[in-house]
Amino acid sequence: MSEYKYDEEGFNFFYFLLSVLSLCLVPVTGHSIYSFWKSTRKASDKEICYCGTCVKERVKTQSTKPNKIKQSVTSFKFLFIVFGWIAVGLLAYQVSLAEPPKAKWDPYEILDISEGATLPEIKKVYRKLSLVYHPDKAPEDKQKEYEETFIQISKAYQVLTDDDIRKNYEQFGHPDGKQSFSMGVALPRALVEGGNSKFVLAFYALAFGLGLPFYIARWWNNSRRQTKDKILNVTMGVFVKGLKENDGFKELIKVLSSAYEFQENVGVRANEDQILKKVDLIIVDELESRFGEKYERLDESVPVYRRKARTLLYAYLLRIDLTAKASGADILLQDQQYIVQRSVHLLQGLLQIATVKQWLNVAILIMDLQQDLLQALYPGDASVKQLPHINNQLLRRYYRNKKKQINTVQQLLDLSETERKSLTNPLTDSEYLDVIEVAQRVPRLSVEKALFKVIGDKIITTGAIITFVLKLKNGKVQSVEAETKKNVKDEESEDEDEFDEQGNTRAKKEDDSDPKGRLPLAHTPYHPNEKKPYWWIFLGDPKVNRILVPPRKVTDIVDEKTIRVPFAGPPKPGTYTFSLFVKSDTYCGTDILQDIQLTIQDPADLPPEEEVDDSISEPEEDSIAGQMKLMREQGLASALAGGNTGTEASGQKKKDDDSDSDSSSDDDE
Repeated sequence: MSEYKYDEEGFNFFYFLLSVLSLCLVPVTGHSIYSFWKSTRKASDKEICYCGTCVKERVKTQSTKPNKIKQSVTSFKFLFIVFGWIAVGLLAYQVSLAEPPKAKWDPYEILDISEGATLPEIKKVYRKLSLVYHPDKAPEDKQKEYEETFIQISKAYQVLTDDDIRKNYEQFGHPDGKQSFSMGVALPRALVEGGNSKFVLAFYALAFGLGLPFYIARWWNNSRRQTKDKILNVTMGVFVKGLKENDGFKELIKVLSSAYEFQENVGVRANEDQILKKVDLIIVDELESRFGEKYERLDESVPVYRRKARTLLYAYLLRIDLTAKASGADILLQDQQYIVQRSVHLLQGLLQIATVKQWLNVAILIMDLQQDLLQALYPGDASVKQLPHINNQLLRRYYRNKKKQINTVQQLLDLSETERKSLTNPLTDSEYLDVIEVAQRVPRLSVEKALFKVIGDKIITTGAIITFVLKLKNGKVQSVEAETKKNVKDEESEDEDEFDEQGNTRAKKEDDSDPKGRLPLAHTPYHPNEKKPYWWIFLGDPKVNRILVPPRKVTDIVDEKTIRVPFAGPPKPGTYTFSLFVKSDTYCGTDILQDIQLTIQDPADLPPEEEVDDSISEPEEDSIAGQMKLMREQGLASALAGGNTGTEASGQKKKDDDSDSDSSSDDDE
């Protein structure tokens, strides 16, 4: 008959709870500590821009964000970690006080003798213990304890002295023979028996029957519903259907605002549509007065979250202060920050689609939109406005006085000190210093070298794997004409220095995977987060609107950097004109567009390969190789004699040849 044994002392039950809690708490706590450290980690002072505009907008952004400490303290994860570790501490204390379950019944241990003790020794110990623990000699308060001990002593003595009882003990582990089967339950009796059993069953059903499958299914669903770039699959589906080859800026904003991330994470509040209508009216006036463009509000058939995302994106690009120009619009600031921040990430999905379909114009438009989002500039606006304190009023005033427009950062730096002071006359000295420091902070790349190379060949033939070698330098931007006037011989000499005779890259050249140093974080005052700048490098053909070599990301071009991009060459001979694009993801007005030519020749034009002389030079006669050659030609005797000359040597050689001929004929037979 089976019998259940309950953990009355709670020893095993406490260990079970400790194990379960530890398995849950350790990874959750570790992940939370890492996330907290990552969120609080700040870049060094040299990396972050501390101009007046960045500091002001950074404070403004932090004020609109929710209190992270308050959110963390009130979150379910934080409460679980705190109370979970408190429970672990209490359980550990209980385990330290609980007595472990008794070991197997052992007569030698009861009598405190070794297993090799003789019968006289056993009897002697038994008499001694009997005199001590006999019930008649027990104190009144220890009567029951002495009685139990005496019974155990007597039973141990019988096992060790009676052959039949000892046989039962050795075979079944107990002097009384085979015992009934028992099953242990790591729970106290009060939790299993009586009215509490249903609560225990309900807990196990919720924890392991519903809770665990729910979280596994939730994790699996989240992993399946997103791409590897953390974009919803439904959003990518909308992008694939909505993005067209000839889309412009307005169509791209419309497609971008249809992302389902905005529907899930940007809530639509009551009466919020009225506030959005006010913002739309402001956008209409701004576009009409500044760019002469028309802005049409989406009709009611479009979901509210799409209309909201589109309106807030336009307001951000036009730098409209929602709190100052639209009453009640301050509640939209947090939503606008999320939409802008998420849009920069969603543009990567749109760029992937354009790259796969090889749409050049759309890909360039997506990259330009990312620049505009990071600098809060509307397309067509002067890129010099990404500098702090530079606004439309300053630029219009300078144009009226000088009849000269300043559109880019490079144009501002090319001005003399007097001209720059004239442009920034209303600014204070500290504000002027901000302008100059940020202008010098903006990377200015130039093309030092751009050529095509087939490793191991002097010309490029059809079907070859071509390596595009691009050397960029961070410095003053030069014109395309200046770049094309470089000496061809200098390019060839540099190319020879870069590749050895076998076509391998020399180790002394800088590799694109090992940059020297790192650039500071970008000046992006209006973007919610700090941004590290990088560049897209690709080849395209604007005449057919096609991307020829997909974009490649490159970062940390501190001084100069060499990038090598392999790709399959054209299948037909001829001269092809490609366009090289070097586009920044962060700064406007710093892109490079340069035409380069690729000449493809027929494989028959390859120069003939030089014949390799693999013959062995004639060895000297006094060397070991020479002596062996002499033995082969003149025979062993002649070699030992120093070699024969004249007719003797000729006769001997002829004789050897005849012998060889006879041997060969014999072998043929």
